Amino acid sequence: MRVLFILIISISMSALFGKTVNPNLRYEISIPEPHTHYAVVKVSIDIQKPGEVIFKMPVWTPGSYLVREFEKSVEDFSAGSESKVLAWKKKDKNSWAVTCKKAGRISISYKVYAFEFSVRTSFIDQEQALINPSSVCMLVNGFENSPGSLAINMPATYSKISTSLASESEVDAAKNKIFYFQSYDELADSPIQIGNQEEITFTVNGVPHTVALVGRNNADKVKLANDLKKVCETMTAVIGEHPCKKYLFIVQNVESGGGGLEHLNSTVVVMNRFAWIDENKYKSFLGLCAHEYFHLWNVKRIRPIELGPFDYNKENYTEQLWVAEGITSYYDEIGLYRAGFVSKNDFLKSLEGYINDLENRTGSKVQTLSESSFDAWIKEYRPNENSKNTTISYYAKGLVTGALLDATICASTAGKKNLDDLMKLLWQRYYLAENRGFTVLEFEKAASEVAGKDLTAFFDVCVRSTTQPDYKGILESLGLSVKITLEDKKLSGASTQLENGRTMVKFLERNSTFYDAGVNVNDELIAINNVRVNNDVEEILRKLAYPADLNILVNRSGLILNINTTVKSVSRFKISLNSTTDSAIGSAASKWLTKD
Repeated sequence: MRVLFILIISISMSALFGKTVNPNLRYEISIPEPHTHYAVVKVSIDIQKPGEVIFKMPVWTPGSYLVREFEKSVEDFSAGSESKVLAWKKKDKNSWAVTCKKAGRISISYKVYAFEFSVRTSFIDQEQALINPSSVCMLVNGFENSPGSLAINMPATYSKISTSLASESEVDAAKNKIFYFQSYDELADSPIQIGNQEEITFTVNGVPHTVALVGRNNADKVKLANDLKKVCETMTAVIGEHPCKKYLFIVQNVESGGGGLEHLNSTVVVMNRFAWIDENKYKSFLGLCAHEYFHLWNVKRIRPIELGPFDYNKENYTEQLWVAEGITSYYDEIGLYRAGFVSKNDFLKSLEGYINDLENRTGSKVQTLSESSFDAWIKEYRPNENSKNTTISYYAKGLVTGALLDATICASTAGKKNLDDLMKLLWQRYYLAENRGFTVLEFEKAASEVAGKDLTAFFDVCVRSTTQPDYKGILESLGLSVKITLEDKKLSGASTQLENGRTMVKFLERNSTFYDAGVNVNDELIAINNVRVNNDVEEILRKLAYPADLNILVNRSGLILNINTTVKSVSRFKISLNSTTDSAIGSAASKWLTKD
């Protein structure tokens, strides 16, 4: 019966992928006791010759640029061949070496504790299991590009499995549901939702889409399906070709929180379970979905050359995360406009807000966009109380740079081309023709080609320097009315938070009043000029008419300190964007803000 079963699997996989594949690499995931939060994993592989076989747990998950050390959750590792126990040893933090004295089939087994809820980790409880395979499934050294199967044995309390992995609805002798993958990259990039989720469906460009709604919620399912369909159609129109055979949204409905993570043919996104009726939060959710969905093209297929194939053992550095994430962030903003969910004025106000926030962040004069991209592994996901003074976000500045690049292309081509044309060129040249990513130089040459002029100076300013871009010149070339002012404001420079009734300092802007006075992060602010502070520092300064002399009473580690200083003025950048009338707007601006 076992020989017959393997033959059936081989035939079905051949039909599925259109070629003969090796069915001998097999993963099995069981969840025998969901309340304990453990997954039991078995990996089996046929070894052709004696020697050492290395099994590795990834230390990070693609799309989230931080080493997370998934191996820390592994327990009870064992190895065997037929009925024999095999010797093994730990080689380093995430590698297990199994000694095989002869060829044949070997298996390893281990447990993974999965109780960290996020879009990038795995979480198991009585209600559901969200499996991100890179945090659960070890890869086999030398078999990273081998196809294989995944068997899932779910507990009786679960009723459904949602994943973008291919399957033919068959089960094995143990009643496990069987799925297939063509490489470890595909397995790692295919989250699996197991539980009692509700599924709704729609079709985009002939591609079936499923939305798996996990957990209690108050979503209008019909409206959600219609609106998501419109979002997906809008983002698909940028390139004009859909890369998937099917697509899956896994929507985690939670008490609080947010965020999302893109995958090869799916995404995991988070929504407040009862916020579906809040118009602003619902639009934000659609924007999040637009962002993760556009990653189907930008990142998963159109990508910096460093982002795949992946090294799961260490950081994968690139100076172009701003292209991967920033330009995608720009598209989720303009995508909602193109889809009709926000007005032209709403879009411009949002862009205005991003620019103002960026230029008023002290770190914008310290860190370049390429540096922000490269240092994501140590800075973006590990912020501290001084981060705003020393860093910028490649999401936010990348969005602004994407908008300026779009505007520059539109203006330089008199409205004949826009950023969409650059994305199409990258799709055709590097993904379809060469099936690889692009270098920094190749990206910039492609942008110059589409713009019809050399854009080196643009990238030197916007990407490789901390120089302020020519917002006025670039945006006015599109017929926008642009007003830029510098305002001197008397501010403390302190951000505070109430903790057990105490006003605690959480951030101090460099060269601001409180920063220069010597106030520290983690100080408790008690009083300003004998006025009790209650998380209202700026309001107190306003009521006191910004006195020249300040006495700040603080509690620092249990000691009361008097700090004397004067109020300083801080320069604030302000940009206002307004579109001209439609009859006066130029062809370049029409191309920029087109909905076609």
